[in-house]
This record gives sequence, structure tokens and C-alpha cells, in this order.
Amino acid sequence: MAISAARMDRLISETRKSDPRISIDDNFRNFLSFLAEPFYDVDSRSCRVKKGVRSYGFRTTLIRNGMVRMLAFETDAMTLRYSIKKNPYHSFVKFLMVTEGSLSVTVNGVRTLKPEVNQVLIVDPTDDITYATARGTKGVSILLASNYFHARSSHLAALFKELLISGKTPRESCFIGALEAVRRHIPSMAPDEAEDYCDGLCAFLRPVLSECFKDKEKAFSTHQDFLRACAVDAMFKHIGDASVKADTIAREVGVSTRYLSDLFKKTGKTVMNRFLELRLERASTELRDEAFNEFSIEEIAKKNGFVSPAHFARVFKKFYGKTPREWRTAI
Repeated sequence: MAISAARMDRLISETRKSDPRISIDDNFRNFLSFLAEPFYDVDSRSCRVKKGVRSYGFRTTLIRNGMVRMLAFETDAMTLRYSIKKNPYHSFVKFLMVTEGSLSVTVNGVRTLKPEVNQVLIVDPTDDITYATARGTKGVSILLASNYFHARSSHLAALFKELLISGKTPRESCFIGALEAVRRHIPSMAPDEAEDYCDGLCAFLRPVLSECFKDKEKAFSTHQDFLRACAVDAMFKHIGDASVKADTIAREVGVSTRYLSDLFKKTGKTVMNRFLELRLERASTELRDEAFNEFSIEEIAKKNGFVSPAHFARVFKKFYGKTPREWRTAI
């Protein structure tokens, strides 16, 4: 499939490693270069090499395109604190796995998680997260747009916040093995291959999430949060059907239409406003997704529940400040 020049500009593969001729601080700054994108919110005062370290070594390979960020890393003892800036249009999901050494992940300064070697942690990267590693830690971090994640895994990312995949079942072991294989290949991977590999990872992840889905209510602080998440999941399932209204969503969640309306009013939105946001979010993702290069704007609009291309263009521009065509070609 041909790749546009604009898309090629968004495809990046970059390997960096420490240089023993320069200072610890300069090496650490080079390590932090993978965070040099405007959507990262980095607490620079909390990013540092562990005290007492006489030299700092690292090696990173970053693969970046419109939908995916892959980072294979090796690092000595250090601490990072950063998040992805919250965005009303897009959300994200992150996979983390350590293959050597150790990693602790502190979420919002409250919960500290310590995945063991070859365990996978799925987190919401818009949370305020502090990462701390020991000397000689190796691993992989993969960042995906939530809409991409949902389209490939058939599950809503919010339902699996702070999920630890430990390899306790054959399904989990298969996913962990697939992620480790991807990690090993990242240094030789072409950027335009990244989405294909993530498609495969999500296919391995799908049965794992299906197992976890049975206990999904435990992930929410209130039953109302859980019901809203179930409603959003139902919206995703019907996202291409323009005839679906709030009563259909309420019926699938198992509540009355009025009760569902009241649940969403507490968030400042109506049910159908939220449904429209999801349709626009997924359409915006697909407009920049290589897998949809052959789809016309009208086809993408239709598969996301917009009967009229003119209506789609109008509400898209109101939401994003660009027409669908401008959005598709923007770098």
C-alpha cells in the first residue's frame, strides 16, 4: 500500500544510547528525548538518575507513527514522572513489560505497582505516573490510541485500567510471549510495520481481556461509573448503526432510558452527545490510520454512523477545528 508523504513524515524510528565520554546529566537528557513530544507533561524535577550512581547507561529504540509509540529500553537506576496531557478528543492506553531488572509504577502518588519480570501492566497514561527502575532494567513500552485499541481488541480500554497480566493462564502466556517477540524486533522494525505488529498483539490480548471482563465491575469506584462504562462499550458495538438511539443503549446496559439519561447528565453530557463524541473520535483515528488509507472520507463517515457526509463534515469541523480532509492530511 502506498504511503503518503505527509504520513511518511509521521513515521519515525530512532535509536539512542549512552556515551561514556559525556556526563551523567547529558546522558540522562538524551535518554529523555523519547518524551520530546507536545502531548507529554513531564515533571522535570522528579526525573533523575538514582543518587550515588557514578555512570549512567541506556539504550532506547523508539518507533513512532500516528497510532502507535513503541519503546524498547535498557536503563540504569533512575526515576521518571510524566503523563500524557488529558485531551477531550482522544485517550490512550499503555502496555509496560520488564524483561530484566525491576520497575515500580506509582499512580497518582497513591498506588504503587511492581510488575515482576515478564508480567505486563496496562495503565492509563493520562494518570500522573512515576516510574522507577533498578540498574540494568530492560523492557518495552507501547502506547496506543484508545480507539485503535478498542477497534483491534474489541474491548474498551477504561474497563482494564491498571490491569496486571501475569501469565497465570495459557492465554496470558501467549500474549506475554507475543509482546516479548515484538520487543526483540523493535530495533530492526520499520515504522510502517508498527501497526501490523500491534494488530497482532491486540489479537493475542483479546481472549485475555474476555477472561478479565467477567470481573470488570471491580475496576470502578461506583456502580454508576460501571454502568456508564458499559453504556460506552455498547455504543462502540453499535457505532456504525445510525439508527441506534439511547433506548437501545439503555436496554443493553439493563437500565431504563431515563435512568441512563440521568447517569450521563451527571457528567454534563447527554447519552447521544457522548455517542456522537465516540463516533467522531473513532472517525478521526481512522482518517489517520494506515489501514484505512483506501477508504474514502464518505466511507469512514458511514462506518461510524453518519448517513450524510455533509453533516459529518460539519460536526467534525465543529469538534476538531478542521474539516475531515484537512485532518487527514495534517502532520
